[in-house]
Amino acid sequence: MNPGVWLLPAPLEHRHNLEDPTARFDAMETPGAMLRIGLAHGSIRNFGSQGETKNQIAPDRARRSNLDYLALGDWHGALRVDGRTWYAGTPEVDRFQRDDPGQALVVELSTGAEPSVTPIRTGRFQWLLRDWMVGDQAAFDAECELLLGAIDAPTTLLHLTLAGITSLGDRIGMLARLEHDIGHQLRYLDVRADDLVGRPSEEDIANLAVEGMLGAAAAMLNTRIEGGGEDAVVAKRALERLFVEYSREEPA
Repeated sequence: MNPGVWLLPAPLEHRHNLEDPTARFDAMETPGAMLRIGLAHGSIRNFGSQGETKNQIAPDRARRSNLDYLALGDWHGALRVDGRTWYAGTPEVDRFQRDDPGQALVVELSTGAEPSVTPIRTGRFQWLLRDWMVGDQAAFDAECELLLGAIDAPTTLLHLTLAGITSLGDRIGMLARLEHDIGHQLRYLDVRADDLVGRPSEEDIANLAVEGMLGAAAAMLNTRIEGGGEDAVVAKRALERLFVEYSREEPA
């Protein structure tokens, strides 16, 4: 540390403290200080945990304790609390989350001025949460191309949620592309498609109608779906499976 630069630490004496671990900064004397830098681990708010928040830090601690900068750990993403208080986050991403992890902060300090903080990307892997509302295969394919054009696929992990109403054939096609194409390009893919509703079109039913028993089964299942009730969910899954198996048997 250069002369006149003081580092004020607030190490946790226990994993969980009910009191503010940075409160001690108020009484820390720093003779001849040109810069007072606080370093602590804790939460300035409840980051989604259940029950009472532990290691709670006053959000205005930098002002209260006359700090030029307060460097915090606990939150996994880079987060600006105020001009003098930041979470750097973790240098590598470790989970699906909507904050901004995988960075380090370059902080430039000078006496009497607000710090200059520059985030620097350090993480190799990118964990993405995406929600797509799609109505047909074309819209889905467009989303896929936008995604692949914006990422490095081999280092990307994707949690994808699909929603919308489409034809049953398009729904099957979308899920097939995810399984046989997109999933092989990405490092990891997790798909949730419960809210993507596939309704058999007249063409879908007509294609099966010429198949004798298959057509009769499809018509019966479609009637149960339209009727609602407890059997509708099971009938949807059965009809989709019927179309999948039928498609596999079609000549290329």
